Amino acid sequence: MIIDEKIKKQLDNLNKQIENILNSNSIADTQLESFLLNFEKVRYNLLNEIKVYNKNIEFEYEKIKTIDNDYKTELKDNVLKIYVPETLPSFKNLKTHTYKRILLNVAEITKQFSGLFKNEVFLYIKVFDNIQGWDIDNKYVKPIADALIISGVIKDDNMSKMFYCAKGEFSEIPHTIIYVLDSKNMEQFLKKVEC
Repeated sequence: MIIDEKIKKQLDNLNKQIENILNSNSIADTQLESFLLNFEKVRYNLLNEIKVYNKNIEFEYEKIKTIDNDYKTELKDNVLKIYVPETLPSFKNLKTHTYKRILLNVAEITKQFSGLFKNEVFLYIKVFDNIQGWDIDNKYVKPIADALIISGVIKDDNMSKMFYCAKGEFSEIPHTIIYVLDSKNMEQFLKKVEC
């Protein structure tokens, strides 16, 4: 894979920042936050560069696998299940590119289900993170609804078209699972999913 100069420059800058942090005896919170934001930006740009590269490759075995390849959907019994291979961002980390990447990937993998739901929908969102005792209300679920609107799976996320429930759980492997279903089937679904 040939990395363009812009990405190469970002990687060089990131490498210098990593060396500075490793060689420093102490680091201010603002410096660490700045580094992490920059790291997420470079990661986002690299994943996009790889996505473009993969679209132009003729043979499947030459493609580069990334986290974006692990986004999955499954439709069973009129319930759309979406697997996101990372945890949703928290409100305090909205400056990162995670929000945008999740939104675009979920929109991409669900576009085949455009028009699936015409009535009011219920979203059941299970967020898994590898931290004990974290707060579910700190997770930002907006990229999920926005992605489903972009892909046409749901018409709108206003109060008359959609409602949701979010549940947090511990897992060594951070990820998110979203279930989308007609709201009329919510009670039956919740009894089944929580058994």
